[in-house]
Amino acid sequence: MRQRLLFILSSLVLLAACESYDCTLYNAVNMYGAFYQDGKAVAINDTLTITACGTDAVLLNRSVGTAQLTLPLSYWQDEDTLVFSINSNGYFFQDTVWITKTNLVHYESPDCPAKLFHTIQDVRSTHDFIESISITRPSVNYETTENLQIHLYSASD
Repeated sequence: MRQRLLFILSSLVLLAACESYDCTLYNAVNMYGAFYQDGKAVAINDTLTITACGTDAVLLNRSVGTAQLTLPLSYWQDEDTLVFSINSNGYFFQDTVWITKTNLVHYESPDCPAKLFHTIQDVRSTHDFIESISITRPSVNYETTENLQIHLYSASD
């Protein structure tokens, strides 16, 4: 009986010593952006497609009424090149956006896979329909906070 009690107590101590770590498997590292025109948040009512240049990746496919963006960034490249295309009613606009960033390995536990966080250093674009892009929050991690404001040309232009 004493051996059985000792075995049960030692088993409980070993169980209590094990760490149960909840990996963030469902958390995604995405960049968030929104469209602005004349200082106000707006939606692009035309068909918007966003592709990653140099790959066959379509990040946003034929979206209509787009006000906000949730886009992944590449893992190891220091600069991502995205192509924004608007197509509607017989006209076509296309802007290329370059996002310069640093990639930071985020390590939580040996039980969990490493994730990559990013710090946006600079953003530049061509100017077909995008007037400018401002960085509102350079850290790209698990937070769902706006990172970029994409300013469109004025409606009166």
